[in-house]
Amino acid sequence: MFLAFLTGVLVCGAPLGTVSAQTTSAKKTPPAQTDPNKPTTRVAGSYGNWTLLCGKEGDPKTAEERCSLVLPLIEKKTQKLIFRVILVYGPKARLVLRVDGPTGVALQQGVQLATDSGKVYTMPYQTCLPMGCKALYLVPDEMRQDLLASKTGTIVVYALNGKQIQTVAEFDGLTLGLEALDKKSAAMAKQN
Repeated sequence: MFLAFLTGVLVCGAPLGTVSAQTTSAKKTPPAQTDPNKPTTRVAGSYGNWTLLCGKEGDPKTAEERCSLVLPLIEKKTQKLIFRVILVYGPKARLVLRVDGPTGVALQQGVQLATDSGKVYTMPYQTCLPMGCKALYLVPDEMRQDLLASKTGTIVVYALNGKQIQTVAEFDGLTLGLEALDKKSAAMAKQN
């Protein structure tokens, strides 16, 4: 639940077409909270196309802060969010890649991420809700190095009719963003 809140609600229903990573100059502070146990998030940094988001879920006095590095992919024509690429540390301090995408896709195909090296990583879908589908992949060191060496990644999903739909994600700022995520995660681990 925390990761779903942390990365926001996926806007679906837009035709997939040209998308781009987009930064925003909009006010980046969360709205006033009325429930003290409601998750809170804050922007901890911006790195090229990536944003480092940190927050707590539960009792603010006892909840642990968690951070994730987020890359929103926006459809240029409609300005709707189509995909969201997220890097976060999960259980046992393992780096997890998550891609949030639209519904109405062939689930058995999963989400494919192709890097500049030509390697293709296939992520199985974990959940699909009316707001969108989520695919996860535990990132081994080799994949991490591949992502850091790549300038772009091509995300591929398949429509129900089998048609391939692809989008290019620009990884500008990933190296610095991942370093910041590593530092935050290490600092939080020391506090525990």
